[in-house]
Amino acid sequence: MTTFDERLQAFEAKFAFDEALQFRVRARRDHLLGLWAGKRMGKSGPDLEDYAMAIVSSDLSKDGEPAMVAKLGADFKAAGLSVPAPEIAVEMSTLWAIAKQQIMKGE
Repeated sequence: MTTFDERLQAFEAKFAFDEALQFRVRARRDHLLGLWAGKRMGKSGPDLEDYAMAIVSSDLSKDGEPAMVAKLGADFKAAGLSVPAPEIAVEMSTLWAIAKQQIMKGE
């Protein structure tokens, strides 16, 4: 195997690792976002956990983050809460950093 082939394999392995890491961070962020939103809606216990998992699933759908944000907006509205999209975006950004930190620590 040539040096070029070895470097190519290393780059491919790094890319695969980075993609897997991003997926895990995104799923953790979505779960934390679901917990945040669910608590604001007054959910607790198993209902809160089920709601958080529904948020994760909505982001994993083919429509991704737009579907998740739309679900959050509709759910907040159904709960009688007015949570603007920019507030959701800020929370998503904050939770991304927290999720990445948790994943990197192995939590």
